[in-house]
Amino acid sequence: MSVVVSLTALSTVLSVPECSSLSNRSVVADKCTIRTGGNKTISDYDDIMKSVGRESGIDWRLLSAIAHTESHFRADAVSSRGAVGLMQIMPSIGEHFGLTAEELQDPHNNVRVAAMLLEEIDSMVQLPNAISREDSLGIVLACYNGGLGHVSDARRLARAHGEDMNSWDVVSRYLALKADPAYYEQDVVSYGKFSGGKQTTAYVRTVMKRYEKYCRMADGDADGDEVASLR
Repeated sequence: MSVVVSLTALSTVLSVPECSSLSNRSVVADKCTIRTGGNKTISDYDDIMKSVGRESGIDWRLLSAIAHTESHFRADAVSSRGAVGLMQIMPSIGEHFGLTAEELQDPHNNVRVAAMLLEEIDSMVQLPNAISREDSLGIVLACYNGGLGHVSDARRLARAHGEDMNSWDVVSRYLALKADPAYYEQDVVSYGKFSGGKQTTAYVRTVMKRYEKYCRMADGDADGDEVASLR
């Protein structure tokens, strides 16, 4: 399934590396299922993560890291704002990709929509090929959590102030500054005030750290090696 979602639409509905060296959503969650045996399994949903990873080209370990951060691997998790499933997908996002709210509750569909959303974001932010893996992943994950519009505003602010709009460290700083009227009232800002900059930065840091951990746990996994990146 391939659906082009406009920047405005994504910004509205998303209110909210190879291994190199993500939540405000309140989910109903309990202790996640993690195994560290010889087969290096991450969760009960490895088969789904690997299947969607092969289909999308996104590392299944990254999808797993997002799922842990979003729901602690609870397929029945529902946030106070209505986000559902492993990847905490809003029903409006599911609708953009042609799925009903009921279909979105299926774990495979839920992960698949998340992967399609990540791919759509990656395409729309138009990051240069020379950007580092950490920077590209940080920016894409920030869009997934905080909204494409707010992250795009932060990148435009960085550029307007003579800084690198493709550096996640720089972009995260301007995301935080979007809570200040001296910044969110500037002409380059299209989506107004953003008070969740610190939260989004913490989300990105959490997902990246867990992704790194999962890469170590599943190091050499054939499926993981086949789908090494978003880009």
